[in-house]
Formats: sequence, structure tokens, C-alpha cells
Amino acid sequence: MQYILIADDNSEFSATLAGYINAEEDLELVGMARDGVDAFDMIKNLEPDIVLLDVMLPKHDGFEVC
Repeated sequence: MQYILIADDNSEFSATLAGYINAEEDLELVGMARDGVDAFDMIKNLEPDIVLLDVMLPKHDGFEVC
């Protein structure tokens, strides 16, 4: 099982990605962040295996989160 976090401020795009992830048996969506601060906190707390990280995020961009 691979645990995935989505970090993107576009809720429509995030929902589309979540649909694809939820359709796969070996993937589990553990969270969705709308800005860089939330993404950083969720990465620390949830420790996902994969982070789908948008570069252009409010508060902190994807580069700052990395």
C-alpha cells in the first residue's frame, strides 16, 4: 500500500486526482492540502510515501515545501 498526499490549491484538479487514486487498490489518499503551510504540516504528521506537490501554492510554494 502506498500512501499519497495531494498538495494543490485547485480543488477541481485535486478532486480529479483523488478519484484516480481512490480507484486503485494499492493506493490510499491520506490527505489533501490547499497551501504550502498545510502541505508541510501534513507531510510531517502523516509521512506519506508519495506527495503530488504543485509548485505554485499559496503561503509557501512547492520549492519551499521541499
